[in-house]
Amino acid sequence: MEGASELNKRKVRLFVEAVWNEGRLELIDELVAADYVGRVPHIESGVLGPEGVRRLVSSSRRAHPDLYVKIEDQVAEDDRVATRWRTGGTPYYAGISIVRLLAGKQVDSHTTFAIRPQ
Repeated sequence: MEGASELNKRKVRLFVEAVWNEGRLELIDELVAADYVGRVPHIESGVLGPEGVRRLVSSSRRAHPDLYVKIEDQVAEDDRVATRWRTGGTPYYAGISIVRLLAGKQVDSHTTFAIRPQ
């Protein structure tokens, strides 16, 4: 039987692979809670709800059509998943996201990233 931590890691991995990498925006409502708040550098008001996530992913993919997010590692405990990731394509970023999930949906996250050398 799979524990909650492993299930939450799978949910975050699905979000990265399907939503960010494949552009499957229809999955956002399934994976992100209505009251979600994402804290991301340079977005002072935060990313709010599924619609805010949809706008962020859409605009990022439109600006960088070759964007690909690769998960380097994940660590999970209870309702939180920490993911170290990097992007391929342009621009080149490396970052860490800590996501809290409730009932399989992301309810909040904190992300930090930096441009990495090529």
